Amino acid sequence: MSISRTTWGTPDEFVPPTRERRGRRYSRGVRRIAAAVLVAALGAASATVLGAANAFAQATAWKTAFVENPLLPPGFKQWEFPRTDGSRMTAFLAHRGHDGNVRKPLLVFLDGSGAQSLFVRQGDRLAVGMLAVIADQAGEAYHVVAAEKRGAVLGELGMPGSAQGASAEYQLHATCEDRAAEVQLLLKHLLDDPAVDPSRVVLVGHSEGAVVAAAVAALEPRVTHVAFLSGCGPSQFFDLMVLRRRAMQKAGRPADEIERAVAQLEENYRAILAEPESVDKTFMGHAYRRWASYGRYTATDDLRRTACRLFLAHGTEDTSVSIESFDAMTTDLLRTGRRNVTVRRYAGRDHSLRAPDAAPQDPPMRNVLDEILSWAKE
Repeated sequence: MSISRTTWGTPDEFVPPTRERRGRRYSRGVRRIAAAVLVAALGAASATVLGAANAFAQATAWKTAFVENPLLPPGFKQWEFPRTDGSRMTAFLAHRGHDGNVRKPLLVFLDGSGAQSLFVRQGDRLAVGMLAVIADQAGEAYHVVAAEKRGAVLGELGMPGSAQGASAEYQLHATCEDRAAEVQLLLKHLLDDPAVDPSRVVLVGHSEGAVVAAAVAALEPRVTHVAFLSGCGPSQFFDLMVLRRRAMQKAGRPADEIERAVAQLEENYRAILAEPESVDKTFMGHAYRRWASYGRYTATDDLRRTACRLFLAHGTEDTSVSIESFDAMTTDLLRTGRRNVTVRRYAGRDHSLRAPDAAPQDPPMRNVLDEILSWAKE
């Protein structure tokens, strides 16, 4: 395994996150990732949760009240917080057998795009996913939490990375702005809770979740660390062009055919931006409204404005978000003098950051999470 490591800047005092491609190749890849995460998390559950499911039962430190949900697997608690429009958001604490009654810093996981839930229904129960994998590794040191996407149905997998068949509520709120607002609302309620040590707030975002993490960090000065994993730094419109050209070149298509395909993407972008609020018209599995939001947004700009520490990681064989996009982001941050940036390029790894020699039952990015947890101690 080859990893390129770079760190810019020296520690300063802290100042008080799949975008994925919706083509067939990506959907197959996401389904494989979801299946691998589920297998790994189920295996971890038998080792870490069974016999320790009551570790949280006597907890009294949390001022924020939990909501009973008998469907949740052992090791999870649920919150509901009111939004300004009168609806309620859903979020989860993943303690996974770790002591949830101890005051700890906060780690917020932000998953990639699509209307899938953080959990997967299997018969009459809910199975766990990447949130559980992170909690197993980080739960001793952090309260690991995540917000369910607005409009997602608890336990529904759907077509991972896509909004096909999603609820009208999801289609309306699947924007970068709305996802960032959900995480802000979560932080608003939790950072004042006596169970949370607000001196360290870590956002771990993967794919689209990385982009949202950047937006949240720019809005919430109490965020101290952002792990930006397999995310798009420039506009997602730019990234689609790079990926289209690369795939067609690899397939040996003629140069003029390639450029016509890229020009067609430009036409698609113009159509999206002409109707940026449309939830009825779709492009690559998502509504125009969603694409207009992420297409006009650049995470690089927000990361440049933040003062938190950054951990930027990408696989060189990612076919959902290009390594060129990652390079454009890192060089821009370097060019503008952004400090406290740690960069990791993982040779041979895909969008999930899974090692090429990893066993099928191994969860994605396990050693990457180890690196993140070591970095977050700084």
